[in-house]
Amino acid sequence: MQWHQLLQQGHLQVDGKRYDLTHLLGSVVEFIIPPSDRYPRLVVSMRVEYTSHCVSYGPPADGTPFDFAMLGPARRIHDHRGVERVFCFERHRCSLQLPQVVSKLDTHTCYFTGRENWLVIENIDNEGKRSEYEVFFRLRRGDAPHTLRLIVESAYVRDADKGKAGIPRNRRGRIKFPVMAAKVLRGEPIRDPARNR
Repeated sequence: MQWHQLLQQGHLQVDGKRYDLTHLLGSVVEFIIPPSDRYPRLVVSMRVEYTSHCVSYGPPADGTPFDFAMLGPARRIHDHRGVERVFCFERHRCSLQLPQVVSKLDTHTCYFTGRENWLVIENIDNEGKRSEYEVFFRLRRGDAPHTLRLIVESAYVRDADKGKAGIPRNRRGRIKFPVMAAKVLRGEPIRDPARNR
């Protein structure tokens, strides 16, 4: 099923179990950008959207097609580009915290990836083990003054066995979310300080 259809439906049914998706419906979050020496305090309204990648994983790197006869046809999701993906139970479980994470973005430090921005949240799995929940997003100016559009592109706990550790080793490649938001609203470029060394 197409991701937008699933969101309208509000859930996905897999093997007789219902997985709620209403927490991933579009929403609006308001926050305050504190004043600075050059700019006044600003109340910002941010439209938030979530892609299917928050609850699904994509095709294998080698291009092998998914076997939905084995995985179960109900787990097939087509993302916004029409790419076939597989509903992931663990990603769905973790996604339940996304609205709360997004509502507190103004208190977070975000990291640079080179294409999008992201942050890392401490996560507790079903066995009580700590892990890093990575949230990748794009931030754009909205259509009206003092508005932003945030698209959560993907969110998952990285598989430690596959390498590519979550938190960047170079801690200079980061920015506080309110600073990023202010720059986006003013149309200013956001530079990764780690690239200017």
